[in-house]
Amino acid sequence: MISFKGLFAVVAALIANSVAAQPNHLLKIATLAPEGSSWADVLRTIDADVRRETGDNVGFKIYPGGVQGDEKVVLRKMRIGQLHGGNFGGQGVSQTLPDVLALQMPFLFDSYAEVDYVLEKMDTFYRQGYEERGYVFLGWADIGFVHIISQQPVATVEDMRAQKVWQLPDEPLTSVLFRLAGVTSVPLNIPDVLLGLQTNLIDVVYASPSATIVLQWFTRAKYVTQLPINYTLGALLIDKRSFAKIPTEDREHIRRIARQHMAALNQRNRRENDEAMTVLQANGLSLVEVNPNDVETFKDLVTSAEAELVGRAFSREAHEQIARHLRDFRRTSP
Repeated sequence: MISFKGLFAVVAALIANSVAAQPNHLLKIATLAPEGSSWADVLRTIDADVRRETGDNVGFKIYPGGVQGDEKVVLRKMRIGQLHGGNFGGQGVSQTLPDVLALQMPFLFDSYAEVDYVLEKMDTFYRQGYEERGYVFLGWADIGFVHIISQQPVATVEDMRAQKVWQLPDEPLTSVLFRLAGVTSVPLNIPDVLLGLQTNLIDVVYASPSATIVLQWFTRAKYVTQLPINYTLGALLIDKRSFAKIPTEDREHIRRIARQHMAALNQRNRRENDEAMTVLQANGLSLVEVNPNDVETFKDLVTSAEAELVGRAFSREAHEQIARHLRDFRRTSP
């Protein structure tokens, strides 16, 4: 039988081990991505590698599944020091650095090759932009090309006008486009979209195929429009003040590890998006094809919206740099 003295020693050792396992710098990171998703998985992988490379001096505490609130709430908590970072994709992207919206204009990119080229050329521009706004940029999170997911077929602008379309609140691209198109939109934060579909508050949503599955939106939809609308991405960001408290050498470890794993995540997400289209069809969603004339109608709307968005929703500088890099790529890689 163990003595009280022995029991005390065991408890003391457990407490000591627990304290030793706690890193000196614990970065609290939130994401809307649910546990088990590729986004949540990569954060845990980054955490494990950072702890190992820094000798447990730095670690992440991860809050998946929106338990810390939507992205607006997460940003507010970062400002007051309750959280130190987040993996953003949606409201968080446009609110932390509006110039990211210039990358997400509809029908801007035709392929991932174009995306990769432009992101590489714009790396310094966006990294400095985040720095000026008080964030440390640790890598892009590829969401993919967005498709329309609906309860009734959507192949034309008229089809969208006849249905209630979800809109991400305070998102300028869709605000302008829907207004010009005469579309009735219902603003909802991402965690509320599934309930909106279940209660018929909305009929149409838009997301990448894999996001549609991860967020379970496909369970309340019947159709997916076979037209990639725009490329979307997120970002892994850390509050600059919190990051500055970490020793310089450890900061470099974090940057290197995060960039490596975020790049791998992007390739994984692209594979998952390809597979997701098959999964959606296997779960009963029908593909809706759009004829070329209707595609041009959609594109004409975007052209009309561009005049309102450039220089307002995002800077003319970002828009022109992206356009120049795209021209260069298409000229050399037709």
